[in-house]
Formats: sequence, C-alpha cells, structure tokens
Amino acid sequence: MLVLLIEDDPDYAGIIAETARYEGHHVVVVGTEEAARRFMGRETPELAIVDVMLPDGSGLNLIPEMREQFPRLPILVLSSLAGLTDITRGLDAGADDYVAKPFHPSELRARIRALARRAGAQETPASDSMVSPLDFDWTAGIVRYRGRDIGCTELEARILGEFVRVPDQVLPYAYLNQRVWKYPNLQDATLLKGHISAIRRKLRDAGCPGEPIRTISRVGYAFAPEGLVAASVHRPTAEESDDELCAS
Repeated sequence: MLVLLIEDDPDYAGIIAETARYEGHHVVVVGTEEAARRFMGRETPELAIVDVMLPDGSGLNLIPEMREQFPRLPILVLSSLAGLTDITRGLDAGADDYVAKPFHPSELRARIRALARRAGAQETPASDSMVSPLDFDWTAGIVRYRGRDIGCTELEARILGEFVRVPDQVLPYAYLNQRVWKYPNLQDATLLKGHISAIRRKLRDAGCPGEPIRTISRVGYAFAPEGLVAASVHRPTAEESDDELCAS
C-alpha cells in the first residue's frame, strides 16, 4: 500500500514510517498541510496517517478533503492530543481510527494491519523465524543466551525483556522509561545508556555475535536477535555509541 504520513516531528516520522514499512508498505512523509495537498494532487494514497498539530494548521482540516477526494481511503489520526474531546473531534472529522502518542510500535502495526484489511490490501506477515535466542527465568532472576547465564541484574533483565517482546521494532526512549521506571514522557536516554551498555557487554561476553541492541539516533533502541537484522536499523557510529558515552 502507498501510505501518506503527515507528520512534522522528524523523530516520530521516522518511527512511524519504519513501522509501516515493516508491514510491507511504501511510505511518503510530508510535514505540512500544503505538502499533503500537493501530494494528493498528483498521487492516490491507499492509507493516510495524520498528525493533528502541523506547522501550517491542523491535520484535522485535511480529513474532510481526503474523504471528498478519496472516499474509501483509510485514515488514522496519530497525535499527542489524547483527551476524549480530541479523540471525538478526530473521529467526527472522518478518521477511521485514533492513536495517542507515545504509542507502542506493536499497537501501531496492529492498527495499520486492521485498516489495511478493511481496505482489502494484501498483508505481509512477519516471519515465523523471528525467535529470540534468549531465555528468561523470571522466578530465578536469570537471563540465558543459548542456555548460558549472562549475569543480568534485575533491571537489565527487565529492559532486555521489553526488547524481546517486540524484536526488530524501534522502542522510543519514552516508552522504555515508562515501562521500566514508570516515568511518563521522559524523552531521552539518560537513564538507559549505562544499562544498555552493560547488557551489550554481557551479551558479547556470552558469545552473542554482532550488535543485537541497535541505537536509533535521537529516537530509541531496537533489538535484532541473531539472524534477524532489519535494513531500517543501523549500527551505531562512534559518535552514537552508548558504550563510549558510558565507558568508565
């Protein structure tokens, strides 16, 4: 499917676009109402993902225009405006679904799949081979890599557990901070860097090849188990490496 993503925040645009691409869709990203109108004047999107707060107005202004021009177009609003009134306004404008930021990539993927099904699109299912070589014994507090205890602390195990639940997905800093420490809307990696560095080192010491925890610059982290490396997730540069930033 051709997905039109209307999002002016580059970090969120990257996460949303890669999430949609993971489902097999082609994504075009624009950051303003005017750019969206220009695109719709020459192309026919098959799914639209719309942010509300844009530099030149509200994304909700675009939805009635989309409905008139493309009556069967599935439209998903994705916004930090998460109050009941905001959601009601988005759905009343003509959107098919509404997702609040911050969001979990797995939830967004499921919403995109549901809209694609309604539109009759052919889905691209994730491979059944995406199996983590890690084993968690939560009762004993042990994490094993291919049967070998890697010596994680309880906090490191919780962080690693979040990655394993959704392999090959970008987990934003805010999501991990919320899940691990219960801090809402903490958007940076300050609390995470040292623990990520320690987890990487322990995985290497246990024989894990490559760099299974990838840094997505200024966005978050992604976990790619052995044999599962997505082209959209890059290896950290020397400037981005948390190992260097946290070395002691």
